Amino acid sequence: MIELKGRDPHLAGELINTGAPGTLAQCFRCGACSGVCPVEKVAEDFDPRVIVHGVLLGLKERLLAGDTIWKCSGCGSCVPVCPMDVKPMEVIKALKGLVAQEDPARALELRFETGRLARVEAGKCIACLTCVRTCPFGAPRILSEGYAVIDPEKCQACGICVVECPARAIELKTAPEMAVTVVGG
Repeated sequence: MIELKGRDPHLAGELINTGAPGTLAQCFRCGACSGVCPVEKVAEDFDPRVIVHGVLLGLKERLLAGDTIWKCSGCGSCVPVCPMDVKPMEVIKALKGLVAQEDPARALELRFETGRLARVEAGKCIACLTCVRTCPFGAPRILSEGYAVIDPEKCQACGICVVECPARAIELKTAPEMAVTVVGG
């Protein structure tokens, strides 16, 4: 018998209670989700099928320990192709929610590091309101201390604020699926 270290047999049930689809256990690992995932094409360690399977095995520690789940762009390409209606994007979103509950600061840092959240460097910000005016999602706001902050609930990591900021005070890392690979150059 194989013993899985750090296994949580209740993980799938816990995720279903926090928004993952009830069809989760019906996944038979066909790979349709992986086949259409733009992130899986460029990030070697990201595979929606493997993540869903890890949930079914109860590998909570492994799934929540690294930054793999944070690479999901949330594009939803995986949702319509799943023959069992598992919705891998929703499963991954529920996993991210577990991290955010346990360690909100770590969740924000992982979103930033994987290109899913912009961040303002307060010392560079001139509170000019450019980011506030140009963000289509209303994510930036100016604090009374005189610098902008980004609301993580509203930020869609589109990069408009980064491009428009005259002080170059806003940073957004490149998401894996947006990285350009030069071939033969």
